[in-house]
Amino acid sequence: MGSEKAPPGGGSSTFEFLWREGDRPRSSPGPRPGLSVTQVVVAAIAIADADGIDAVSMQQVAKRLEVTPMSLYRYVPSKKHLVEAMFDEASGAPPGLDVVPGGWQVRVEAWVTALWGRYQAHPWMLRAQVSQPIGPNQLAWFEALLTVIKDIGLTYEEMVSLALFLTGATQGLARISTDLARAAGEDDLISYGEALAAVVRPDRFPTLRALLSAGTFDLPASAVGGATSTEPDLSFGLGQLIKGIEAHVAARTRS
Repeated sequence: MGSEKAPPGGGSSTFEFLWREGDRPRSSPGPRPGLSVTQVVVAAIAIADADGIDAVSMQQVAKRLEVTPMSLYRYVPSKKHLVEAMFDEASGAPPGLDVVPGGWQVRVEAWVTALWGRYQAHPWMLRAQVSQPIGPNQLAWFEALLTVIKDIGLTYEEMVSLALFLTGATQGLARISTDLARAAGEDDLISYGEALAAVVRPDRFPTLRALLSAGTFDLPASAVGGATSTEPDLSFGLGQLIKGIEAHVAARTRS
């Protein structure tokens, strides 16, 4: 992703920018502008949704808004600030887990499912170069998950570790899923199973060969598009993780 620096003199930290008050442009001389920061960010998100994060530039955003590229710097100090704001805006509000029936396990699953949905709606989020999750929406997601697991018997450090692991696992599998989906659309690319069959020899990869022979990597005959999704892998891993957390807390309670 190319870097586009703001003109000299413009530069608030991304933290300050994400936590700006209101939706006004940065103070600068001249007539009152007719846009808002949110309009600029939403326009950039629309470009990323359509063509990917690499298609986002100050020039393209300005073109979409029918303004000059330089005028955007009254709202966004740099492209880095823009991408950070895009990620936070696209994250949206977390799901209302307090109304989800069931225990903490079900609510954790609902949180992960909602996060997966965010990445499916905005695949470019999986490739955006952002810093720590410090934006308002990102912290709201963090808070929502921590609230669910705060009373299940974990230490504060374990709570943070679990939250970070769930976030990373969801992001990672979502990215693999989008990569597989994109590759499946390339006419000259063979399937993963076909690729394995060509190179996996039993003397070098005995376990892989056993799985291949059992049809583990075969695509369902009725699958259309969804065969490349790693969502079942996420669901399986999450279920096992929850069981492990339950066992961990139970063992601590007994000791």
